[in-house]
Amino acid sequence: MTLRPALGPRAAVTEDGTRRVRERLRAGSLTPFGLYGAAVLRIGVAGLFLLNLLREAGHADRLWGPGSPYTPELFRASVQARGADGRLSWWYTWLGTPSPDFFWAAYVLAIAVSALYLLGWHTRLMAVLFAFVVAGFYMRSAVAASGFELLSLLFANYLVLCASGRRWSLDARRAARATPGPVTPYEELRRRVVTVLHNAGMALITFQVMAVYATAALYKIRGSTWRDGSALHYALRLDDFATFPELSHWLAAQGSGMALLAYVTVASQLLFPVLVFIPRLKYAVLVVMLGTHLGIGVLMALPMFSAITVVGDLVFLPTSFWLGAVRRVRLLRSPLSQRQ
Repeated sequence: MTLRPALGPRAAVTEDGTRRVRERLRAGSLTPFGLYGAAVLRIGVAGLFLLNLLREAGHADRLWGPGSPYTPELFRASVQARGADGRLSWWYTWLGTPSPDFFWAAYVLAIAVSALYLLGWHTRLMAVLFAFVVAGFYMRSAVAASGFELLSLLFANYLVLCASGRRWSLDARRAARATPGPVTPYEELRRRVVTVLHNAGMALITFQVMAVYATAALYKIRGSTWRDGSALHYALRLDDFATFPELSHWLAAQGSGMALLAYVTVASQLLFPVLVFIPRLKYAVLVVMLGTHLGIGVLMALPMFSAITVVGDLVFLPTSFWLGAVRRVRLLRSPLSQRQ
């Protein structure tokens, strides 16, 4: 009797599990996952960053330029104090310039890079330049940076690994018109490397979103106001963050409803890393998170932070969802006679 028959079903189960692991690892080097999700993230992050640059153009010098209270001298001293002034520090300190001309030239360049990355023009190059731009603006506003700046920086760096120009981009349109050439061994190796990097980048993005929700929930649990359900009451009473004070005060007075909403918020964030991978519950938890972000954006005057978190959530929607959305859009754009 050989070893395998002696072990019986246990050996068969072990071999089957090993084969599945090998198949998944092989698929990870052959099939790029979430191409539509990567495209949506590219469009969303670049679009929001571009919108922020255009919106703040009138205040740019006071926010990031030489006219900022966080002067270039203070900026350099801060970087040195944190020990971040190494040989590669130019990568993220380039915006700390005392020259107004250089600053405005860099600002225009940042707008151009964001727009081209949004459109997916030479996406690989634009992804690197966009990460460079976002890092510079993040470091320049690090003293007063918000969640929007931080998530933009993280997503921009992860997207450098991703093939985000394969869908919904100028690159994709150009590739669709090109005549495919012969697949050489070098080209096959390049495709596999690109695929592995893309899948690794998408994995980092999904992990980052899950980590944000899980850590946010754990921090909330530590607070007594979240445990007794009064956190949203006090948050809505903060006039500094109230877009519509009367509405916020009215909602704050709904004690039982606000307490229930606080518990739902904590539970959905804490369980998000699990629920988002259960097909029947995925869309439900994403709708809950969408409602949470809309509430924060509308009622607490944090639209950019809410928008970037919504963009991050969209990565969890499957390819079938985006293909279905494309079909519906095409149907709505078609003549009425063709819809019947």
